[in-house]
Amino acid sequence: MISKVVSAIQSNLLVCFPTETVYALACNALNSEAIEEIYKVKKRSQNKPLSIFVSSVCDLMKIAEVKKEYISLVNHFSPGPITYILPLKNGVLPSKFFKNSIGIRIPNHWTAISILNQLKAQIIATSINISGEKSVCRAGDIPQDIRQHLSAVIEDDELVSGMESTIIDLTKDEIRIIRKGKISLQTINNVLRRENEKSYRSYSSQKEING
Repeated sequence: MISKVVSAIQSNLLVCFPTETVYALACNALNSEAIEEIYKVKKRSQNKPLSIFVSSVCDLMKIAEVKKEYISLVNHFSPGPITYILPLKNGVLPSKFFKNSIGIRIPNHWTAISILNQLKAQIIATSINISGEKSVCRAGDIPQDIRQHLSAVIEDDELVSGMESTIIDLTKDEIRIIRKGKISLQTINNVLRRENEKSYRSYSSQKEING
C-alpha cells in the first residue's frame, strides 16, 4: 500500500495516511493543481497556508531558513509532533500558495516516514477534515466528501494519538506558539535553554584550548 500512495502522489493525486498525530491528507507539494484540489475538498480558504512534510532536518533546511540559535531545537524535536513556521527559501515551492514562510514538519510515524523516504521529496500534508471541523484520528471517520477524492488510503489507527502537532513560529527572535499540541511551550523553552547552555560551554572550552 505504501507504493500505491507513493505512485499516486507522483501522479499528482490526493492520498491519505496515518501519522503520530492525526490522519493526513497529502499531495505533491510542487503541483499547483493538486494543491488546489486539497483546498477544494477541505473547503478551506486559500488565505490559510498548508503545511508540508519532509523526511529529515537536512531536507527541511533545503526549503527553509533556520536561525542559528534554533538549529539545535529543530534537531532535538525532529522527527516528532512539532510543526515549525520558518522563512521560506525563494523558488522552491509554488509561489501562488507559499509566500514568505512555510509550516514544515518531520513526522515520526513509520508509514509517513516510509512514504517520504521512497518519494525523496516534500509533500503537502494537512489534517483530513472539512475546514473548521475536528481532525480525524480513526480511518472510519474520514469524511465521505473527502474520501471520494482520494486515490489511495492507508488505514491504521494504532499509532495515531489524535492530538495535533504543536505549531511554533521560529521566524522571529522569540518563539511563539501558534497552536497548542502535545509538546508545551515550557518544554520547548527548557530544551532551548539547555541547548544554548551546552553551546556556550562548548564555546568557552574551545576558547580556553585556543587561548
